Amino acid sequence: MNTYDFPPYGISSRMYPTTVVLERITHFQPIDYNGNSGTAIFLDTGVEVCTSMCSRDVGKLLTEAE
Repeated sequence: MNTYDFPPYGISSRMYPTTVVLERITHFQPIDYNGNSGTAIFLDTGVEVCTSMCSRDVGKLLTEAE
């Protein structure tokens, strides 16, 4: 089981990372709300996690974790 601490998203977000089990990620997509870019990560549980990490880096992280 591989986990990763994704950095928070947005100015008013929690100031601590969100830990995600990488094997639970089904897909992800880039987001940009009010000038805050990042990535929305979707889990097999139906939960959506937003992070300030760019989607290219999320994809690279998942490729390396395989």
